[in-house]
Amino acid sequence: MNQNLNFCDRDLKNRCFKGQNLDGANFSYSDIRGCNFSYASLREANFENVKAGQPPQIFLCLIILTLITAIIVFHAVSQMIFGVIERTPESPVWGYGVALSISLGIAGIVCAVMSLVRKSILKRIATIASGTTSGAILGFFYGGIAGGKNPQVAIASAVIGALIIAFTSFYFKKGFILIILSVAGTVITYGFAFLIGTRAIAFLTTQNLFWGFILNLLSLTYIGLTLISLNYTLKQITTYSVTSFQNSNLTNANFNRAKLGLSNFTNAVGKI
Repeated sequence: MNQNLNFCDRDLKNRCFKGQNLDGANFSYSDIRGCNFSYASLREANFENVKAGQPPQIFLCLIILTLITAIIVFHAVSQMIFGVIERTPESPVWGYGVALSISLGIAGIVCAVMSLVRKSILKRIATIASGTTSGAILGFFYGGIAGGKNPQVAIASAVIGALIIAFTSFYFKKGFILIILSVAGTVITYGFAFLIGTRAIAFLTTQNLFWGFILNLLSLTYIGLTLISLNYTLKQITTYSVTSFQNSNLTNANFNRAKLGLSNFTNAVGKI
């Protein structure tokens, strides 16, 4: 065997072997978690007793990132919702409540679209739209707080926040940005479901059954969208930086007693 292809019993976490010719290579007993073997030729390669999947450090960082994002978004959304939840059309902030409802509703829809679509162009558009709406909502709240609840400052901050996150979403096509946007969208979607649900209860208690039924149905729909977005978030977390054999050639490769975890074998030839 070519000694240059002997990777036996090594710590190879997060190494990139993309597109390389590794026919007959020996990776036995090595830690290949996070390695990228996409488009590589791995015919008769030996992966016996390897550790594959996602490095635990990566998973821990993603969990921390998820929690921080969820807390920041939840604080903003909950504060805005409870600021308008009992307002009536006669209230001076009623218009703000309507605008908030529309913003949350749109953010929930585009996040669900981002979670569902597979075609690259549509996914890019949905991702940028999701980032734009989330950035506007967070910019409005935190900018408004920083500006002493000045409406002009809040609106300007919403525009700035939308532009920043839209640019970030456009520039970073993959990676952790998708997790951040998905977490933010999930929290926002549930926030809208909660807000509309309270409106539905208010109508039902005043015997306005028609609008109570309509809003209750809308709330349940957004709970469903929340679950879709949550499922997408979990998928992004558990598939980020995993060992990838996508589009590789694994003909006669040996994976005896290998711990594969959530490795990616999409379109691999001869996959186990």
